[in-house]
Amino acid sequence: MRGARVLSAVAALIVLILTGACARTIIPEEVLQMPEFAPVYTSFNLWYDEDGVMTSANIQEGSILPFGTEIQFIEADTDRIIFKRVSDGKVFKLKYSLDRTLVPIETYIRRLFVFKSEKEMVVNVRPMVLEKIKRGIVEKGMTRNEVLMAFGPPPPMRTPSETVDTWIFWTAPGVTKRVIFFGERVIDIIQFD
Repeated sequence: MRGARVLSAVAALIVLILTGACARTIIPEEVLQMPEFAPVYTSFNLWYDEDGVMTSANIQEGSILPFGTEIQFIEADTDRIIFKRVSDGKVFKLKYSLDRTLVPIETYIRRLFVFKSEKEMVVNVRPMVLEKIKRGIVEKGMTRNEVLMAFGPPPPMRTPSETVDTWIFWTAPGVTKRVIFFGERVIDIIQFD
């Protein structure tokens, strides 16, 4: 009898663990408090592989989905966001990692997706700098906002605050790039292998 109770308790614990480990559904439109029929855009460049898969760490490998790209949500949960590019219907799957971003997925969604078009986001960006941002290039003299559009926010596990003077990004697994600011402008970029 006692063995049956222990077995029953263990089974109940396993069910609790398994149901708690399931991803929770997220409704991005609700997170963004999106007005009906409002267009949604990416706020920074995202790198993806040939299958359209990208990670929230935004490692700078593969092709670029440019900032200002109009998207439509397909589905989301606490582990992933699936959306499509409006211009051609290409589907992208962003694998979300709380361990790498250190913020809830809702906060990440509010950071990544905006209601401003590319034209509205680049009002004060010089044309030559804009072309570099679109290609995912950061160089000396760029502003913090221009770096954010080109590379996205620095991963918080490597750069705990965007107010610091050095932002660290991944350019490949195990390879980092440090963007160093003096005030609001980039003064140096250093790559480490």
